[in-house]
Amino acid sequence: MNKLSKVYRSYSNIMRVWNESEILIDRKSKFQGRSCAVTDQSDIPKLLNELVQSNKSVSKASHMHMYAWRTGEITKKNDKETKKHSKQNKKQNKEESVTIKNIQQGCADCGEAAAGQRLLTLLERANVVNVLVIVTRWYGGTPLGSSRFRHISSVAVESLKKGGFLP
Repeated sequence: MNKLSKVYRSYSNIMRVWNESEILIDRKSKFQGRSCAVTDQSDIPKLLNELVQSNKSVSKASHMHMYAWRTGEITKKNDKETKKHSKQNKKQNKEESVTIKNIQQGCADCGEAAAGQRLLTLLERANVVNVLVIVTRWYGGTPLGSSRFRHISSVAVESLKKGGFLP
């Protein structure tokens, strides 16, 4: 098996792991969130293109992919102090001993002003890394005002929960 085949297989496996939210409908506008694991930011344009090419309804959306992503190296520290404390303190120290290094992140709005930044803020506050979250919107003809941001966030959270990225 040559190197190109391995890369293609790896890329294809990533595409099969979309975690989709239910479609949320408000005044004929539709919103759907998707998330998947990603470890290299160079994969993101390929993932977005493949999503649009493989899903005809996404290709017809007003805002095909408002998205945000974060990648980083997750490391666990083995503290000697952890062993000296009681069981309760051990649990706290284990949670604190996880660190994330070399964080890279980004977002895009796809014509929906500030939507990408809101998705990125969601990932930052939840301290989620190695994930890409995408929200697709089909405009229904009626302006939704600020409620569109609640819808964008809610479908994003639903897809992240389905993927196990959020508790």
